[in-house]
Amino acid sequence: MIAIVGPTASGKTTIAIAAAHRLNGELVSVDSRQVYRHCDIGTNKPTLQELGGLSCRLLDVIDPGTPFTVADYQRLAMDAVADIDRCGRLPVLQGGSGLYLRALLDGWNLADAPPNPELRAKLEQRLELEGPESLDAELRRIDPASAERAQRNPRRMIRALEIHAVTGRPPSVARESDPPPWSTTIIGLDVPLAELDQRIEARLTQMLDAGWVDEVARIRQAFPAADLQRLGHGYPELAAFLDGRLTLADARASTVRQVRQYARRQLTWFRADRRVRWLPADPDMIVERLHVGMMTAEAS
Repeated sequence: MIAIVGPTASGKTTIAIAAAHRLNGELVSVDSRQVYRHCDIGTNKPTLQELGGLSCRLLDVIDPGTPFTVADYQRLAMDAVADIDRCGRLPVLQGGSGLYLRALLDGWNLADAPPNPELRAKLEQRLELEGPESLDAELRRIDPASAERAQRNPRRMIRALEIHAVTGRPPSVARESDPPPWSTTIIGLDVPLAELDQRIEARLTQMLDAGWVDEVARIRQAFPAADLQRLGHGYPELAAFLDGRLTLADARASTVRQVRQYARRQLTWFRADRRVRWLPADPDMIVERLHVGMMTAEAS
């Protein structure tokens, strides 16, 4: 397999599409937000025109408001990869959700830790009353490795504490398993931070111009119980704009700031994985190197 990873707005989708066309591949999304139907603009899903006839697995899997876990993603992604392989095509993973990618490539054992809605509700209440510092401190006592992986992300901390409560084991141990028998080349896209910040701001402008505010309004009307925070940065802020609690300029500025912070967390996550080979985000150069590498592997 091939995986194209890196921070948001680094050009992963463009390069993955080019690689799939050149290498007889098929795309598999590794994005925790693109699984939601109707969230097209705000999650920057590839359009049919961009795909150019390719299919991309694991887009539009569930409706907003429907629970979806890392274990759900792992199961669906494993099936997708196996199906692509049976068709004689190359699985090309693309996305920036590092937890999803690690669960798939490392074969984490997640089946024995199903979601516990009652426990999760209690943890979410603690988060609201005590703040993320309390959950982070507890997780560090239980499992420092999982705390480092969570990086104070509330959703990840809650899930790790949930796994510990359900399995009685540290989350990093509960997640251990034999990795699947795949050979995976992981390419990380190296974009200078100043350029990345500019790309993020430009993308936010394009998304707003494309009708992102209207998309948020439609989702709220169709799925009033959906947790907009789960849908990604910008959805809660644009909802606040629609409610008159923020100006559009303030909603945009807050979203840009959060996405930039998220991009830096993605970089921290992927740079900690020694399997990732970092290359400049040059589509032609990367695709050519992957092509040569595939030809060499086939010849040997």
